[in-house]
Formats: sequence, structure tokens, C-alpha cells
Amino acid sequence: MILTYKSSNGKEFSLLTWEGLKLEKADFHAYKWKKDTTKKTFGEIVNRFTKDSQLYKCTILFKGTPEERQRRIDEFHFCTEYDIAHMTPGRITWGVDYIDGYILESDTKPRNNGVNYAENTISIYCPYPMWIEEQIVNINPARGDEGEGAATDKAYNPGYPYDYSYAPAPTATHAVIDHYADSDFKLIAYGPFDKLSVTIAGHVYEVNYPIRANQYMVIDSRQSAPADRQCYVVSESGIITNVFNYRHDTESIFKKIPSGDVLINYSRAYGITLTVFKERSEPRARVYSF
Repeated sequence: MILTYKSSNGKEFSLLTWEGLKLEKADFHAYKWKKDTTKKTFGEIVNRFTKDSQLYKCTILFKGTPEERQRRIDEFHFCTEYDIAHMTPGRITWGVDYIDGYILESDTKPRNNGVNYAENTISIYCPYPMWIEEQIVNINPARGDEGEGAATDKAYNPGYPYDYSYAPAPTATHAVIDHYADSDFKLIAYGPFDKLSVTIAGHVYEVNYPIRANQYMVIDSRQSAPADRQCYVVSESGIITNVFNYRHDTESIFKKIPSGDVLINYSRAYGITLTVFKERSEPRARVYSF
């Protein structure tokens, strides 16, 4: 079981093992949807469901001598304040799911007269209130000696060993997206190619912009992506070029990926990595093991 907090400065803290601190309790499995309705004579019509930002209350215990506890508390709070100062959230990871947030409130006091532990009560503010599990599908360029449906490298998160079935066309392959809803995604295509054109579940994702070898193009469908990071090219030296205006005129490049058995088809002249962001209201694991 994995339960960690990782600051935006790169420092990671395990919250399940006694590495100076340990999470005692949290309400990560509490959530609430809001209904948007139209009143009728009898009852109401549901227009949509929405969800506000999430605030989790947690209690963390710090263990050790008074000096050790003070050092560990200072280190932890340095990292949480770093996130605030740089307006970049830290990340809570539970198993294969994660959520990004800031620690807005903190209250530290001794426990057991300060002999054994220090208790830190915190509130984690998550602007985007969904937990995310990433499913990654890698497809390599087809080689001349490969048969039909070959040259597919695939990767799922640990613990989800789904099999692939391959389409008869040499450029097509299937991926099983194990989820209950359509999902946002990030698609990375590795040059060289004259233009990006990939069909996923019958929908064309196309950007008419050429890139060279050692460059790559990114399409990010998430609304949280900055405007200049929704469709862009990264050069060999790391220079980013916004190519949003080169997208297909009528076919949206941000259409979400459906769940189920999804057919991916394109020329296979270049490799792609498709990361599917499967969103949930709570992390998959439900049993606390503190």
C-alpha cells in the first residue's frame, strides 16, 4: 500500500510508515456532489451534477525525541509552505490514485504531555476535487519485419494486468480502458512526421504541423492545462512552440477517450504515448492501515 505526500519541490514523505511521521486519520473517502436542477410542479429535472473544491482534514503524528520531532515538523512545514509560496500544489498519492492540493491550515501540539509524539492537524485544499488513476498505452513505430498487429508496447498501472487483443489491420491495435466514464488524456507523438493524425475510437485527432526527429508533439485535453500547453511541440533543446491553431478544423483534438475496448489506428510511422486520466471521487482503496 502506498500513501505519500510529495511537495512541488520534489521532497516526498511516506504517510503509512514510521519514517519520523505517520498519518493517523484522514477523510479521503468523503465526497459530495451538487445537483443543478429545474423545479417542476412535481419534483425537479436534473440538469447536471457539479462538485466544489475538496478540503480534507488530516491528523499526522511526529515521533522521536523533542529535537527530532522539531526537525521533522520544520522539514514537513517547509515543504507545505513551499507549495503555497510557489502556487504549485503538492500531491497526495493513495495506491495508484493521486490528487493535487495545498495544505492551507496547520495546528501542531504535543500529545501525551509531549513525551512521545507531536500532533499536527492539517487541512488539504484540492482545487480540482477528483482523484486520478493514470493508464498508459505506448505504441512503437511499426517495423518492416513485423506482422499484422505487432509492434505494440503496453503499460498499465501495477495491479491491473489487462490483456490486449489486436486488430487484423497492421496499423491498428486495441486498448482496454477500464473505467465507467469518458476520460481526459495526454497524447505524446514522437517525430519525425509531416502531421499528426491518430484515430481513437473512430474519432480523428489531427494537427497539421511537421516536426523533426528528436522533437515531440503533445495534446493535453485537461481543462487545467494552461492555454499554451494544450497543443504544443517541444524541440530538441526544450523550446516549446504552441501549435493549437494548426489543429483540425472540424474534429476536436480534445474529445475525451471513451471507456471499454478502444481501437487506436494511425500510420504507425512514429511512436505515441497515450496517458488516460481516469477520474474518481475517492481513491480506489477503502481500508485504512495506519
